[in-house]
Amino acid sequence: MQHAAELRERGHALPGAAAALDAMATVPGVAQTVVTGNVRPVAETKLGAFGLDRHIQWELGAYGEDADERAELVRIALRRSGIGPANAVLVDDAPAGVAAGIANRVKVIAVATGRSSATELAQAGAHFVLADLSNTAAVVSVLSASHPEGPPPVTQTSIPGPQG
Repeated sequence: MQHAAELRERGHALPGAAAALDAMATVPGVAQTVVTGNVRPVAETKLGAFGLDRHIQWELGAYGEDADERAELVRIALRRSGIGPANAVLVDDAPAGVAAGIANRVKVIAVATGRSSATELAQAGAHFVLADLSNTAAVVSVLSASHPEGPPPVTQTSIPGPQG
């Protein structure tokens, strides 16, 4: 728990992140997981420190101990979730994450809240770029519209470092 306290002192959850995760958790058929280069215990600590872990199905995700390459992590999460790329959406804030989703034919929603600009994320191939997560209705709308039959069964989220 000391690590979680240190994380809370150094950073914060992105405005709207918890509300977006809560809203997507109410959509029937949606599962939320994590794809990250962090090892799973670190991912759990990071999300837990900011109260973002309530709806995460950790067993469906992919972590730093599973593979080194981001694209391979996405493949692993797809395999663990048992769904095809057409039924998944990857939310990421970095061009490398966008590229990993694109390499796996997964819809990618980029959020320009990290070190990368909206332009950089769009140039990387994101299907849609959000400036931030503050408008929950807009986030849910974009995620839902990313699948032709409504919301995707799995939304995979990368874990950026603490914002601060």
